[in-house]
Amino acid sequence: MFCRVALKLVLLACTSAGLFASEAFVLPEYPVTATRLNQPELRVPFTVSQIDQKQIQQASLQLSLDEPLQTVPGVFVLNPYNYAQDSRIAIRGFGARANFGIRGIQLFADGIPATTPDGQGSVDAIDLGSAERIQVLRGAASAIYGASSGGVILIETESGPADPFIETRFTAGSDDLLQAQFKTGGQQADLNYLLNGTYVEYDGYRDHSETENRRLNAKFEYALSADSELTALVNLIDIPTQDDPGGLTREEAAAVPSQARERNVDFDSVESVEQTTLGLVYDHRFSEPHSIELKSYYVQRDFENRLPFEDGGQVTFDRDFWGLGGLYRFREAEFEAVAGFSYDLQMDDRQRYDNLSGDRGDLALDQDEEIQNVGLFVVSSYTLVDAITLSGALRQDFTDYEVDDKFLDDGDDSGDRDFDETTPMAGVIWEFQPDAALYANVARSFETPTSTELANPNGGGFNPDLDPQTATSYEIGLKGSAPWLAERAMRYELVAFHIEIDDSIVPYELASDPGRDYFRNAGESERDGIEAALQLELLDGLTLDLSYTWSDFEYTEFESDGNDYSGNRLPGIPEHLANLQLNYRHESGLFARWNTRYTGSMQANDANTTTVSESTVSDVRIGLLRTQGAWTFEPYLGIYNVFDESYFSNIRINAFGGRYYEPAPERNAYAGIRVRYDFK
Repeated sequence: MFCRVALKLVLLACTSAGLFASEAFVLPEYPVTATRLNQPELRVPFTVSQIDQKQIQQASLQLSLDEPLQTVPGVFVLNPYNYAQDSRIAIRGFGARANFGIRGIQLFADGIPATTPDGQGSVDAIDLGSAERIQVLRGAASAIYGASSGGVILIETESGPADPFIETRFTAGSDDLLQAQFKTGGQQADLNYLLNGTYVEYDGYRDHSETENRRLNAKFEYALSADSELTALVNLIDIPTQDDPGGLTREEAAAVPSQARERNVDFDSVESVEQTTLGLVYDHRFSEPHSIELKSYYVQRDFENRLPFEDGGQVTFDRDFWGLGGLYRFREAEFEAVAGFSYDLQMDDRQRYDNLSGDRGDLALDQDEEIQNVGLFVVSSYTLVDAITLSGALRQDFTDYEVDDKFLDDGDDSGDRDFDETTPMAGVIWEFQPDAALYANVARSFETPTSTELANPNGGGFNPDLDPQTATSYEIGLKGSAPWLAERAMRYELVAFHIEIDDSIVPYELASDPGRDYFRNAGESERDGIEAALQLELLDGLTLDLSYTWSDFEYTEFESDGNDYSGNRLPGIPEHLANLQLNYRHESGLFARWNTRYTGSMQANDANTTTVSESTVSDVRIGLLRTQGAWTFEPYLGIYNVFDESYFSNIRINAFGGRYYEPAPERNAYAGIRVRYDFK
């Protein structure tokens, strides 16, 4: 039934595209690099969205990836206001289960992974203040990027301009928000550089939700020769405080939405992070059509947190994560191919202590964890004729987990788990008109449990009963552009997909450890969905962005603890999600953005006994960009939740005791100014 409906929708869209099409109108192309190839958008048989610098930076708070990702269909973000838990980003449902960190999707910043070999990603080091573009690959991509690639987000930071500049930005807002930024960059002979530093203090809307962080991002690009370039990347973060206000029951959230969970306050639930990331990327172009790319990176992370329970409720780990990779590129005429490898090693020295109302108690766990991954892959694209392009990818991954138990009071729980996976991916795209293309693809993906998710509910070591989840994805879509009224620009996208998943990894809580997540496999599930996006130029300077996502995600076979959840909807993902955004720019420098997001109802638990109500939330930004000689001034104002909607910014899936809810802020505002000086 789904396939027939999807096919009818796509064919109808094809017909409509033909009515509007004009050879004189060409889609403004951007190179798609998320597939590791470098291709025009209409030659890529996969779903890739791009977000530009203005969408990311201009008049935005830059505190969460939720802001720039709002216009991308198929992407759903929860938890943008609880910095101790990280934003929960889901792409076609992958990542929805995470109550901490990013799961199921891969994150990269300037080619350096922000996702560890065990599949746990974090966004606390992502620097939106210097991000130039974001590409989002929606759909299974394990054949290109390995485990946990239900979707991929690639962030590329700015390079310095030809003329040096300095820039400062200051923002103040509701709930004692203070944000200061400093940026500088330029070109000196063969060296291009850009540095961005950010400091944030924010008390938060809810009690016990304070955060403070400092971040420095630097990028140095040195031209070794006309054909070679070396890029050095440095990222430093220091986050001394990120409080966790916890989840509330429906009654508590309705009574006082700004309150924190009492237990989180009693146990002083908080986390702190220090992290250093260093990366080197070397590019060399041989005589056409050959080139290579080599990279290496090192991440050192010190982490501490306090969870809202006593037994083992304080967690610390020192992490060393390093890796290297290489690509060989071949491009000639209508054929392009990339062959490469990656090696990643993650070493965690992890301890757990009893949490005695915020004080450190006895040691409860002490173990060394080592996760390493080796990946070998090839990606290729071949244009058969001018209108038809074939693409394919194949990857082999070897992932090994080892744990050395150093806390032997409860026995020796040392052990290991090994996961080997082969993942293919294939697609075809038909550019049936110069500005419109129909495509289809099929792909396999897999997702290993993270070291945290492998925690054994029966003691130390790794859970021997938790296996990777695997998925097969089928997709058909249409994308293109056309002129419409008065030859104004129009871009469109329509995608239908079907995903079959085995052994889904889902969270649950135990009555003996409320507030701590354990994980289990959920048999089989299916996901059917439709994603649509439309961008219209309404008037000179006025554009409209519309996106819509329909998600029919359900368990087809899932029994646990004597309960049969077969036929239930997957929690944490709304069936309907829509976004409307109006952007206006005037030649005087005035600009404004109005964004309205509709989130349909969703389930909070596997049993589907609790439904979270729908919500509609509107935000507005307005500013003025003026240049006077070498100076640029940009004052701005933003209002979130304009109509003071009562809704939830996060839903804690399967939380014990009905504590699913984290209320979102009421109407709140911020204002700031950006000042820049160019040394021309």
